[in-house]
Amino acid sequence: MKRFQFKLQTVLELKRRQETALKGDLARQLDQVEHCAGLLAATRATQAEALSQNRVNTGQSVDVASRRLFHHYWQRLKRVEAIQESHLVKEEEKLAAVRQELLGFMRDRKVLEKLREKHLAEYQKEVLWVEQQMMDELALNRFARSTDKEE
Repeated sequence: MKRFQFKLQTVLELKRRQETALKGDLARQLDQVEHCAGLLAATRATQAEALSQNRVNTGQSVDVASRRLFHHYWQRLKRVEAIQESHLVKEEEKLAAVRQELLGFMRDRKVLEKLREKHLAEYQKEVLWVEQQMMDELALNRFARSTDKEE
């Protein structure tokens, strides 16, 4: 009897390789999201520091030029924060897309693996049936020889 060969083995291997590649993409995307979140946290920390420094300085004499300078600085920090938030949202959307794609490949791979297991079980069942037929044939031949010798 011929060896077991799963006809979709190349497709299964391709799905496994694609899944591995997507896992790498997912890791890189996670790093990117963490980087963007870190930048946003740093910007917010800078804002908090600037605000606390401004509160300390308000006890002293306040001139219009320093207030205007702080206002422009604060507006720039707010713009940077908004840009970083939008980048973070975009990166999180990309991360979600990569996750969905990875889940699709994982489902496809699992289906193919279950199909392979099913075909392997059928093959093993067929092999056992063929072996049983051969054993039955041997037993019949021995029985026929033993009855021929007795006569």
